[in-house]
Amino acid sequence: MTRLRFLLPLIVAAVPALAQVDIEHRRTLAFQSGYAAMDADEALGGVAYFWFNENHYPTTNTALRVVYAGIYLDAELSYFVRGNTNTAAGLAGGGGMYSDGLSPYRDGYYLKEQTWYGDSANVRVFLNQTIPNPTPLPMNLRGTYALTGLFYRRTGDTEHYTLPSDHLVQTLLAEFRFGGIEPGLTARRGAELYVCAEANYRNGFAAFGPAGSEFPVESEYERLFGSLALKLPVKDATVYGRIGGGSGEHIDQISAWKLGGNLLNLDSYTFTVHGYYTREIYAEDFAIANIALSQQLTDWHNLTGHLYADYAYAHTVAPQDGRWHHYIGIGAGVSFRALGGTDVLLSYGYGVNALRDGRHGSHEIAIALEKQF
Repeated sequence: MTRLRFLLPLIVAAVPALAQVDIEHRRTLAFQSGYAAMDADEALGGVAYFWFNENHYPTTNTALRVVYAGIYLDAELSYFVRGNTNTAAGLAGGGGMYSDGLSPYRDGYYLKEQTWYGDSANVRVFLNQTIPNPTPLPMNLRGTYALTGLFYRRTGDTEHYTLPSDHLVQTLLAEFRFGGIEPGLTARRGAELYVCAEANYRNGFAAFGPAGSEFPVESEYERLFGSLALKLPVKDATVYGRIGGGSGEHIDQISAWKLGGNLLNLDSYTFTVHGYYTREIYAEDFAIANIALSQQLTDWHNLTGHLYADYAYAHTVAPQDGRWHHYIGIGAGVSFRALGGTDVLLSYGYGVNALRDGRHGSHEIAIALEKQF
């Protein structure tokens, strides 16, 4: 049962990084899960959430966003200064169990003895500014200060492992976003340039890792990320492309960028590379390119076929080997609208140079469901 852990709150981490106050009316229920096929060794996981978003609620000059993930709750209240949605100040917070645990891999093998549970709680204050510009694309700046408490627990397999110490993290985050990509599995348009930089300080953080050989740790770490994305409808087809990259200083297993898997839009620090385990690759620095082509096949239940291609070049961190590696993934999928207006996406991915039992090549399958209210 310890492997059957649904990592519900992964999606929550993406919401504070919007670099804008989302004032659209949204009621979204979603679920995603991926698993490796054909003699692979992946910890089963998934992500589910309900997203509530309402402008001018609970008062005229406020906007409320709530994400509920069963064992995690996050809420953000924005106040529009002088009633103008161009400038907003906000207060946010959240917390829950299993939100910061890790399931690491080395050479395709699941390291059960280095897997642990992590719980978290955080409060955030932010200032968001929409910059007027002559284009139809919004331009936003956002600054955030966050205080996060992290608390760690053993699984049944971590007897000979030094857990990370419970600690506090202070974060300063600056974000710039020009444009935006519509959220949702069936979204078909958008153009976006996004850049963010963050500085973090850990209070009470100590070395962790296998007993007698702890990983190097730092109290301060920094991350920088940028991406350019385009989603364009062409008659019954949709073309999507994104290039991006991230860099870090004093990065360890906890603060690393995570790459791999068929799941889409998990969180701010996880990136899709079809065919690999979900969050298999822990990186200090990386570059990535994602391409997707979708073609509607019939009007009946909006049946649509999808093709995917991904490439990443990443500098890994412990417990991986700390070297630069190429990761290539390809995939295909089919989506349709099921009963009750629920959108369903079934996908398959092949990791071209993923290492499995000493050989290259891996298979990943995934399911995603989404219902808009």
